[in-house]
Amino acid sequence: MSGSGISISGIGSGLDVQAIVSQLVRAESAPKLNLLDRREARFDQTLSGLSKLKSAANDLSSAAFELRSLDTFRTRRTESSNEDIATATAQPGTALGSYALEVKQLASAQKLASGGFADASSTVGSGQMTIKSGENSFTIDVAATDSLNAIRDRINRSTENTSVQASIINVDDGAGGTEARLVLTARETGQVNAINVTVDDDDGDNSDNNGLSRLATENLDELTAAKDAQFTIDGLNVTSASNQVEGVIEGMTLNLKSAQPGQAVTIDVQTDNSVVMEALNNFVEKYNALNSIYSELTGYNAETEESGVLQGDSAANGLMRGLRSTLGGNIGEGALKNIADIGLQIDSKGQMSLDETKAENMLNTEPQAVRKFITAPGSGLARVTDDLMKPYLQFNGILDTRQNSVNLSLERIADQREALGRRMDSYHSTLLKQF
Repeated sequence: MSGSGISISGIGSGLDVQAIVSQLVRAESAPKLNLLDRREARFDQTLSGLSKLKSAANDLSSAAFELRSLDTFRTRRTESSNEDIATATAQPGTALGSYALEVKQLASAQKLASGGFADASSTVGSGQMTIKSGENSFTIDVAATDSLNAIRDRINRSTENTSVQASIINVDDGAGGTEARLVLTARETGQVNAINVTVDDDDGDNSDNNGLSRLATENLDELTAAKDAQFTIDGLNVTSASNQVEGVIEGMTLNLKSAQPGQAVTIDVQTDNSVVMEALNNFVEKYNALNSIYSELTGYNAETEESGVLQGDSAANGLMRGLRSTLGGNIGEGALKNIADIGLQIDSKGQMSLDETKAENMLNTEPQAVRKFITAPGSGLARVTDDLMKPYLQFNGILDTRQNSVNLSLERIADQREALGRRMDSYHSTLLKQF
């Protein structure tokens, strides 16, 4: 056989033809396969690098969105001059201000107790009990054999009962012994939730103090009255069925804790700058994460003498250079012009830092100017960051297009690998025929 500089006399020579042919095929294909492997590995690394860059860029975009969110600058915090008497919470956008609160009476849930029975196993009578508290009303059937325990359980287990809790207490009977009493407690406070019990007594008399009638409202003792909360806001009288009061001041919930007539509590509603500071710190963190990943992917490692997989990549360079250039210049159209005005700085390595003292001082003294600098459409810090990144991150945007290009290159390599395999199969067959 001639070709490739090798001559083989044939099968009769006693040589291992299959082994020789396989070696020849490997020698022919190895350089081409190695080249494909290197190119494939490089493209895989590029694709991985682009994914890391895109993920970090998305994180920064999310941080910018959070920073410019309306609620970030409208979040409120409240302070009470006496938290033992009352506290408050406020929704974003609640009007800033100070309110004088005087709690004269707390709301309470009604509690009623039956007369005494020998013990909890005593029977009461038979018929039906209808219990109402607030908007909830339900009826239970009571058999002649039902004990006080059984009645308690029927009340608590009624699927229609959402308003009353039944229990049994054992107390002194005044004669040296004890007696059992059925206690009904409203689950909600306020006069509107007062308990009313009516009976349909099988003994035919629903108003006496015998049989099931013993559990009717008129025969129950009031242990705790159903009361509404009574308080004043800036001297104006307010009544509430609950100690958690909503709607009196729009956007605010008052939590009444203790009645102290004559003692005013001051409730202050202020902007919660901690939310803005948290959003600013998150923006800095995500910017630095993107900058670090970019530097790693595009830089040169002197120790390994290797370049980053995205060195020279136009998409990566365009994104980061655009951010550095934009954020490093004047972007504001109001009193504040650049990021240094609110305590932000970018060093020579592209890392961002936040002077929290300066930022907090600006938020306290120039809150509207800071808000405009960060959120103004077209010129605010968060807005320009988001606008700059949008072409890179949007569907079929710059980074998607770059990734698609790399994927196409990987598909071509796969096709080339497959074609090489077919050629080597043909080459293998040709060599065998020449023996």
